[in-house]
Amino acid sequence: MKFLLLEGLEYGEVRAWRVRKQSDTSVALRRRLEALLTDAQHAIRIGEGLKVLTGIPWDAVNRILSVSLYYRQRLIDVAMEAVLSEPLAPELCIKFDSTIQHDLSAILPGARNHAVLFASPVFFTNEFYPLAVDAYVHDSENYGNQQTNVLGVHTDWLTTDGKLTRILYLDFDKGRLVETDVELPIVPDSVNFLCLGRQEQEKHQAISERINCLQVNPSKVSMLADDKAETLAEWSALGLEVPAYQEISPGNLAKAFHFLDSFEEIVVKPNGATEGELVAFFQRSHPQARIALQHHLERCWEQGKAIAQQRRDGVLFRDPVSGKCHSLALRFNLTTNRVGGHRLESGYAQLGQDEQSPAACGQGGRIIPVDMALSSLSCGPAFGNQPFRLDPNDWSRIREQTERAASLFMGLMLIGLDVLLDHDLHGKIRPVFLEANPRPAGLSHSRLLVDDPMQPAINGVSLDLWGCLDSSRQGIGLV
Repeated sequence: MKFLLLEGLEYGEVRAWRVRKQSDTSVALRRRLEALLTDAQHAIRIGEGLKVLTGIPWDAVNRILSVSLYYRQRLIDVAMEAVLSEPLAPELCIKFDSTIQHDLSAILPGARNHAVLFASPVFFTNEFYPLAVDAYVHDSENYGNQQTNVLGVHTDWLTTDGKLTRILYLDFDKGRLVETDVELPIVPDSVNFLCLGRQEQEKHQAISERINCLQVNPSKVSMLADDKAETLAEWSALGLEVPAYQEISPGNLAKAFHFLDSFEEIVVKPNGATEGELVAFFQRSHPQARIALQHHLERCWEQGKAIAQQRRDGVLFRDPVSGKCHSLALRFNLTTNRVGGHRLESGYAQLGQDEQSPAACGQGGRIIPVDMALSSLSCGPAFGNQPFRLDPNDWSRIREQTERAASLFMGLMLIGLDVLLDHDLHGKIRPVFLEANPRPAGLSHSRLLVDDPMQPAINGVSLDLWGCLDSSRQGIGLV
């Protein structure tokens, strides 16, 4: 049904939606698909397309689509994901009827249920899939069979006391994702939070307070990571390298202009935003810099305080084919390895469209593996864009300082850190810590890092996380 719905888009329209960078893309695409679904002629074409398939319960399909707004919206959700995202997870199949309790034990063979809670359905399967695979691999290697059922759960599928009325799970036998109502609500043994959408911090807090089981990154211990300015201050106190920064309260243009005058180039974004939202560069020498900065700040201030930072990504990525340079930021995922400590386990690299664009997918950038990024580095324009080679000591220093930066966040089992690369006058690499995220995204792109970062790594986010959860449930100290 998803593919038949998408056939209503005109030639080239899918590509046009993908390359649009306006913030209202999702809203406009949803309206377009809703119009297609309600268009009588296209509905007839969908019905005719389905009739060639055998075993379809036509009466049930027609009844559900005609009376259930929810199922129509979920159909649109999966169609939107197909348009706006790469296919990084198996197909999602949505059941029309509930799964009875008798069948649930075969579907969910593990002894424990871990819920991945989300509020924004588009792209969620890409984030969910690698976690489900990691848990399965961890259990298979350590126990010989599946112990943890990893379940995707929309916040609307929670009861007031935190039980699960509907779930999304990975069907390993058939290689697909399945979404279904359950006959009896499921009590989760543990949860974590991803893809919460707009106002994610407020949603995180509200949901966290309703959940009584073990939580990966509860709201209270995530607050420091959610405050960019406070995080930078704490990192600086630990002796780690951070950009010069300044919080800008709504309306305080004088402070913003003073900060712009203090550096050759600055970065400005909302203090509470994540994943590259509303990030912009401003060059002091540009004739329209102050006007552009004012307009950008007005957008940032809609979310509260903004933060301005000195631009510190002195090491760029040079495309080995085109020779073009791109801004570069590394996303490292770390998990708890002992009380108060974290281990760098996985990551990926984000590139900007060019060297003057922020390294964020939401800004037209792209993601590549860490080994690919580190094998083709270049100094910035101030040093003639000369090739830059990372040696083993550089990587050891990056890894050690990243784990020290994560140690600031006691109580967070899984955290994503954004790290820039800079260098001193002697060519020594200097990791610069930018921000932390207690709800890390881009998990489908993460690869499990090995001792030699130049070696290709397998896809994965964390194997340690599942051992951490097992130890926490049993009250055992982590090692």
